[in-house]
Amino acid sequence: MPLFLFGSRQAFTAQLFRGIGLSVGLVMGLAGGAIAQTSPQPNVTNSTRFACQYTDGQYTVMYYPQSQPGQAYAWATPTELGGGWTEERRCNEISRRLEFYRPDGLLEMQTGVENGYSTICVTTQQNASCRIVLTVPPGQDPLVTRDRVFENLAVADRGQQTDSVTTFTGGDDGILNRIGEALNIDLPGGRSNSSANSINLRPFLDQADGGTGARLQDGVPAQSSP
Repeated sequence: MPLFLFGSRQAFTAQLFRGIGLSVGLVMGLAGGAIAQTSPQPNVTNSTRFACQYTDGQYTVMYYPQSQPGQAYAWATPTELGGGWTEERRCNEISRRLEFYRPDGLLEMQTGVENGYSTICVTTQQNASCRIVLTVPPGQDPLVTRDRVFENLAVADRGQQTDSVTTFTGGDDGILNRIGEALNIDLPGGRSNSSANSINLRPFLDQADGGTGARLQDGVPAQSSP
């Protein structure tokens, strides 16, 4: 008799804990569903086109056009700008934001101001407001920072050769002069006199993403699917 009671108590206890476990799992599942529904999600219907890739010793924001499987194009090479953001973290965040905005039809990259901070931002076909891609650290020129991070786009948009150049290594004067030479602009005192306040993004985008694809030439082999 004692063994029977003990066995029943074990069975009852096991059943009780199973019930508690199911209840907890149900609650957590519902909570997780609520979080997923309230988190902002990009309106992406195709596979990812922007992703951070470590290539040639640098974290680079790469664009993978749908019409050119296996090809990649460098859009941005974030460098250490301060503010507690590493190159890798900036690269991933820039990729995430560009991918988030991409379905709306990227149009132009501009500089702006939000909450007192200079920003690098993009406009889209569906949203004329300039949405943040990167916040410029205080004390840095937004145009210089934009052209530094998105160097290939800035150079190509001015009709210059799109070969990448090493920037911001060594003394500040030499760095700024080299940027000016690469972009064919004057940078007295480290400030850009470029009249191009925006970069037209459509030539760098596939037609599937609302672009013209005019600058989608001489891509590099993608290391792996984004």
